[in-house]
Amino acid sequence: MRRLLLRPSTVALSLACLVFVVSSGCSRQREDKWSKRRPPSFPTTGIVTWNGEPATGALVTLQSASHNVAASGRTNDKGEFALTTWRQGDGAVGGDHKVTIETTVIAGYTSDGGLIEVNAMPPKYEKPETSGLTATISDKGKNVLSFAVEGPRRGPTSPVPAPSSPSSDAPPTK
Repeated sequence: MRRLLLRPSTVALSLACLVFVVSSGCSRQREDKWSKRRPPSFPTTGIVTWNGEPATGALVTLQSASHNVAASGRTNDKGEFALTTWRQGDGAVGGDHKVTIETTVIAGYTSDGGLIEVNAMPPKYEKPETSGLTATISDKGKNVLSFAVEGPRRGPTSPVPAPSSPSSDAPPTK
């Protein structure tokens, strides 16, 4: 009976090839007829301030003027955001955009425990036609946007407590 002896260099080369083949196949984005027709997106980040302070948890949406597509991103505690159109963090399509900014807060609860949410931002920023905010996205270099929102806060100024749940001491219902 013959034993098969492999040199360490042969084993290393074989493993390297296997890793390359597996990783290259797994990391590709699937292209189909729809994704090939999409306009390209370009990295876009920015910051939102509200009355001079970072706007935490705001949803920033850019609606393209030339394509029927929008990009959006949510601000962190510093008011910073990164936009997504097709894939997480890919940015926005090139060209001119109208911008909306919203910050949803819980205003209360329904009798069955559902949430009642309101936009805390001034109403003019809810709609692209009234916000007065615009952005132009370039296909060259980084796109860094800055939006300053002004106006009073709507809705509650502190967290609304959740409705209390039934006591666990209550007898079970049949």
